Amino acid sequence: MMKKMHYGWIVLASCCAMMMGNGMTLNVIGQYFVPVTTELNLGMGQFTFYYAMRGIFLAISLTMLNKWLERIDIRLLLTSCFLIQLICIALMGTFTAVWQWYIAGGIMGFFLTPVYFVVPPIILSNWFIKKRGFVIGVALSFSGVGGVIMNPVVASFIINFGWRTAYLLNAIIAGVVVLPFLIFLIRKTPADKGLKPYGYEEKQPQQGQDGAVNAAANQDQPRGVSREDAVKSFSFVIMVVLFAACGFFAGYPQHVTAYGISVGYSATFASYLLSLNMLGNVVSKLAFGAISDRFGGKVLIFTALSMIMASFLLLLGGASYLPLLLFGSFLSGCFFSVSSVATPLMLQSVYGLRDYARIFLLLSISQNLFVSFGPTMVGFMYDFSAGYSFPLYVGIAVTVAAAVLFCSSTAASKKLPWR
Repeated sequence: MMKKMHYGWIVLASCCAMMMGNGMTLNVIGQYFVPVTTELNLGMGQFTFYYAMRGIFLAISLTMLNKWLERIDIRLLLTSCFLIQLICIALMGTFTAVWQWYIAGGIMGFFLTPVYFVVPPIILSNWFIKKRGFVIGVALSFSGVGGVIMNPVVASFIINFGWRTAYLLNAIIAGVVVLPFLIFLIRKTPADKGLKPYGYEEKQPQQGQDGAVNAAANQDQPRGVSREDAVKSFSFVIMVVLFAACGFFAGYPQHVTAYGISVGYSATFASYLLSLNMLGNVVSKLAFGAISDRFGGKVLIFTALSMIMASFLLLLGGASYLPLLLFGSFLSGCFFSVSSVATPLMLQSVYGLRDYARIFLLLSISQNLFVSFGPTMVGFMYDFSAGYSFPLYVGIAVTVAAAVLFCSSTAASKKLPWR
């Protein structure tokens, strides 16, 4: 007799669909930069500031997320928030002034938090004890899958129908992919289905500060640093800055298409650079989840930062040598992954699981501000220096700083009590 499939896998499929739809909308915005700024005669930084507006309101909504999760059914919350994203994207095709994007960006940011930046790791952490890092990596990788699929499609829509129609079609396709899963299948916790998490029957190893495994840990009472101890520590202060730096990296991928055009390639060819980036996004998220499960979050963050450094160097060299540009674009897929996969999993290694969700929500505020301000910051650096070389050199400096910050925060965290 076949063993019944655990409902956690259906929840994973729902999270994958949700992230895929997000990738189909959020990870294609770089395709619109050149046609919109050209037609409306806008500066790159001026236009991409709407992304920063999204970040400001996203940070505000993060402070309310716990209450939303406690008081609103997860299906209603996610469905409503994703529908608002789709409506704003469709309306962008009717906009004629940059302030309209700013308003839409603010609305999107306020309702984006549940469907993208926080809920997938929290939901899947509820549903999976075994293979937690793997399933989080798989789910988050689907934002890259959505980007891989949708970037050439959106580029084709823009060429054949114009960017206004492309916005509308973009929203419709994402809605068809995501909404059935959010309305009918996703659940917040195993208790909602009268179940235990996947892997519950196996004792959950807990990793201490020294990396040793405590096999006797009680899986119902995960160990770690309390939120109160964490936020009062010097380690946490450094971690806030580290999360911000890792969020900043996410500002670069949306400029890959514009970078390709700036070094002499056609808009059609350059659009495929962002598809390469999205493919790298998928691969890196899967790899990051596996690395976390095998070696832990601390090894993972160093791996991610090494890949980021390599990507910046390759993109700089790619201005005059196409193979380097192609490989650098692929490797830059990890820019998204470091904030969505590497930092959440790293945090579990540093502070444990006891108050993981509450600590992560606080750190997500600074990170997601920089995720959203990143494209604007890179855009203004481009306007200031009339090219992308300066922003890439800044990225290299931030990568070095992030490595130093991580070492400092980890060293300081060893003084914190695990309970």
